[in-house]
Amino acid sequence: MRIYAVRHGQTIFNWLDKVQGWADTPLTPKGEADGRAAGQRLKNVHFDAALSSDTSRAIHTAEFVLAENLQTPPALVSTPEWREYFFGSFEGGGNHDMWSAVAAALGLMTDDPSEIAEHADMTTIMDTIYQLDPQHLGEDAAAFWQRIDQALANLLAKYPADATILLVTHGQLIGNLAQHYGQLMTAQRPQNGSVAIFDLSATGALQVQTVNDLTTVF
Repeated sequence: MRIYAVRHGQTIFNWLDKVQGWADTPLTPKGEADGRAAGQRLKNVHFDAALSSDTSRAIHTAEFVLAENLQTPPALVSTPEWREYFFGSFEGGGNHDMWSAVAAALGLMTDDPSEIAEHADMTTIMDTIYQLDPQHLGEDAAAFWQRIDQALANLLAKYPADATILLVTHGQLIGNLAQHYGQLMTAQRPQNGSVAIFDLSATGALQVQTVNDLTTVF
């Protein structure tokens, strides 16, 4: 099964550099253009199914992608299982504040999540965010991995082994797929509108073909 995973277009919170997981803000004009551009690069791909998270930013990006498709596009199915990681009470706050706190807890001097990911795996990072959240409102790593394990199992249960899937979802989630399941520790943090390609085997193994692609016409 081939999965074309697209990160949603730029949102208001992306533009303001605020933490955005389950919190949802509208696409900016650039975000709408991100979706159309991804659609143009994927316009020749025949999709057997189209999925998105249930956030408006993912749904609207998926609609832009499908509107550009030259094949007969499938109906879009949105589901909470493909939501971004839930950052708890950090949602809506500044990215600098949260990532600086995470880095300090891990003994690092940076507020760049990509640099942090070079020194700690995603399980450690998510558990650190959860522990730093005074309300423990968000997801710890076990809860996140359980959700994504089930989401991947649902793909295998619902669609043929040779299906081609459009999945419009979120940046940290796509990065987690590449790093945790695909064993790709050098994965760059996906940019808005970028495309990642994963091959999911019948046994549930995930192979990374590309991540953070903003130029290829597929």
